[in-house]
Amino acid sequence: MDAEIDLKGILGLIRRQLWLILSTIAAILVLAIVFTYSLTPKYTATSLVLVDTSTKNLLNSDNILSNPNADNSRVESEVGILKSDRILLDVVSENNLVSDSEFGIAVSLKDRILRWLRIPLPPAPTGEEALSRVLASFKSAITVGRSGLTYLITVGVISKDPAKAAKLANSMSETYIRDQINAKVSATLTKRDTIQKQAEAANAAIVENEKNFDSYITSNIDRLEKQANSLGLTTLRTELEKVNQDRADELSRIESLQKSLQARDFSTLVTQVGLDALNELQRQREGLATRIAAAGDSSTEAISLREELAKVDKSLANAASQEVNNLQQTVNTHQQRANEVRQKIRSAVLQSNLPPEVLTEIYSLQQSSEIARNQYQTLLARLQELDAQASLQLPDSRVVSAALTPTLPSFPNSKVILGLALIVSIGLGIGLAILREYFIGGFVSENQIEAVLKVPLSAIAPRQATDDHHKLASPTSSLADLMVTSPLSLFSESVRRLRLTLDQQERKNSAPKRQDGDDGKIIMVSSALPAEGKSTMALSLARAYALTGKRTLLIDCDLRKPSVNKHLNLEPNHDFIDYLRQDRSTATLTSLIMRDPLSNLTVLLGGRRSDIATDELVMSEKMGRILASARKHFDYVILDTPPVEPVVDGLYLSRHADMVVFVIKWASTPQSSAKRAVAALKENKNPDAGIVTLLNQQDRTKMSGNYSYSGYYTE
Repeated sequence: MDAEIDLKGILGLIRRQLWLILSTIAAILVLAIVFTYSLTPKYTATSLVLVDTSTKNLLNSDNILSNPNADNSRVESEVGILKSDRILLDVVSENNLVSDSEFGIAVSLKDRILRWLRIPLPPAPTGEEALSRVLASFKSAITVGRSGLTYLITVGVISKDPAKAAKLANSMSETYIRDQINAKVSATLTKRDTIQKQAEAANAAIVENEKNFDSYITSNIDRLEKQANSLGLTTLRTELEKVNQDRADELSRIESLQKSLQARDFSTLVTQVGLDALNELQRQREGLATRIAAAGDSSTEAISLREELAKVDKSLANAASQEVNNLQQTVNTHQQRANEVRQKIRSAVLQSNLPPEVLTEIYSLQQSSEIARNQYQTLLARLQELDAQASLQLPDSRVVSAALTPTLPSFPNSKVILGLALIVSIGLGIGLAILREYFIGGFVSENQIEAVLKVPLSAIAPRQATDDHHKLASPTSSLADLMVTSPLSLFSESVRRLRLTLDQQERKNSAPKRQDGDDGKIIMVSSALPAEGKSTMALSLARAYALTGKRTLLIDCDLRKPSVNKHLNLEPNHDFIDYLRQDRSTATLTSLIMRDPLSNLTVLLGGRRSDIATDELVMSEKMGRILASARKHFDYVILDTPPVEPVVDGLYLSRHADMVVFVIKWASTPQSSAKRAVAALKENKNPDAGIVTLLNQQDRTKMSGNYSYSGYYTE
C-alpha cells in the first residue's frame, strides 16, 4: 500500500512539474546539440605492433626463446620506449611538426588580443621551449597501450586531419622499429669496436713478439751458429739482409713515385719509371704543351689541344699508378720471401743441437708469439662475426596492421554525448521538480505541510470546477455560496472537514471557563500572501457554523483591502475604519452589522479600502471591546484578517484568537513565505491558541490517481 501511495505521489509530482521537466530536458538537449556540433571533429588512426620476445640471429637459424616470466616486463618496457620523448622527438622532426598548424607554435588568442590592444607581447619562446611545447602538444594527442595480456601494442594518434592521423601513427610505429634496429646495430658496433681495440693490441703483441724473436736471432746468430755447428744460418742471414734491403729500396721508390704523382711532376715520374711507353707519352705531352702555347689560350685549337693534353696526363697517371701497383706487389713478394727466410732461420735454430738454456729462451720467445697469434685469430674471428651481425640485425617488433585513414571522427561522439545529455537532463529536470515541489515551490501534500510548517493540515479544498458553475446564482457569485447551493460538493465537504478539525482542536486545547462567562470562540483566518482564497474560506467556514445553528459572526478585519462585502454582494452603510477611528458622527456598530442573504450568519463589513496605516486601529481598545462583546453574544467569531507577509495587522489580531486557520494556496504559496508567516503567528498568537492549515484550490487535473469518490459528492 505504501508503495502504491509513493508511486502515485511520484506520478503526481511529474504531472504537476511536467513543464519544468520538459523545459529542462529541452534546454539541456539544445545546449548539448549546439555544443556538440560546434566542436571541431577529431579523428583517431591506430596501428598495431607485435613484439616478438625471442632472440633472433640470421647467422643462427634457431631462434632462442626468451623466459616467459619476463615477457610481460619486456612488452611493458616496449610500450614505455614507444611513448618515450626520443621516439616522439624523431617523429616531430621527421614530420616537421614544429611548423604544423595543429601541433606547432601558433599565435594564440591571448597574443591576438594583446596585439589588438597594442600591448607589448611576451618574448618569443626559444627553440628549446618551442620544441618542448610541440612535444607536449603531440604527446597529448597520442595513445599507446598494450592490448590486454597479449604481445600487441596499439599506437593511436588523434588529429583534426584524418590523413595526418594515419601518417603520424604509422610514422611512430616505423620510427620505433627503426630506432630498435639502430639500437641493436649500435650495441653490436660497440662490441665490435671494443674487440677491434683488443685485436689491434693482439696484433701489436704479435709484431712485438716477432721483432723480439728476430732481434734475438740476429743479435745472437754468430754465437748460435758456433753452438749449432752449422754454416746454414750465416747464408740464411745474408739472404734475409739482401731481401730486406731490396724491400726497403722498392718502398723508397714507391714513395718517390707517389710524391711525383701527387705533384703531377710527369717529367720526374717518367725519369723514375724509365719505360719506353711513358717516354713516348711524355714526348707527346711536351709537343701538345708547345702547340697550346703557340695557338693562344682562347682559340678553338687550344681548347682541343687541352683536351688531348688531359687525356695524355690521364694516361701518364694511370701508367704511373700501374707501376706503383707493380712495385707494391714486388714489395709483398720481398716480404713473403723475408718471412720464409726468417722461418728457415727459426727452424734451423730450433733443430740445431743447442744448449738447454738457449733453447729454453728461444722456446719462450716462440711461445709468446704463438699465444699472441692464437689470441689475435680468435679476436679476428669474433670481429668478423660482429661485422656480419651489424649488417644483418632484425627488429624485435613488427607492424602487423598499419594505420588506415579513418572515415568517421572519434570525437565528438554525438550519440554518447546526446545520450548522456538526455540522461542528465532527465535527472536534472526531476531534481529541479523535486526541489521546486518540496523546497522552493508551493505545497501539494499533507506531508509537505507537516514537515515544513510543523502544523497539522485540516483539509484540502479543491479548485472551483467547471461543473460547479451552474450551482452558483451568477457567474460573479462567490465560491462560498456552494455551502448553501451545493452542500454535497467536494468544496463544501472540505469546509466541513476544516470545521471538524477546529472542533477537535478546541476539545484538545479547551481552557477553563472564563470567569466573566464568555463562551464564544474567536477563529482567525489568515494567509501568507494575498489572493490565496482566505476571504472565501473565512466566509465558507462562518456559513458552515451558521448552518449548524451556531450563532456566528464574521468580521472583515482586512482593513487594507476588505472583500467580504463583494462575496455577499452587499454594500455597508458606513465604514468600519471610520468607526474604529472614533468618528461617531458617521458610523455606529449597529449600522455596520448586516445579515448574510443565504444564511443566518451575522457579518460586520469592512467597507472601503484604507489609505492609512491600520495597525493602530486593530491594536486599539475599541477593537478589543468589539471582540469581547462578540464573545458574549456569539458562539463563534470568524476574523477575516490581512495576509501576514505584507501587513502586520493579522499578527496583532492573532492575540485575540482561540484558533488560527492558515490558508495555503495549492502549488503556489512559496514554502519560505509560509514558514516565515507561521513562525510570526506562533510568536504573536495567544499561547493557548492552536494553528491548523488549509490547502486551498487544489487542481484535481494535476493530481495522480483517479478520484473514485468525486461522483459520490455530486447531487
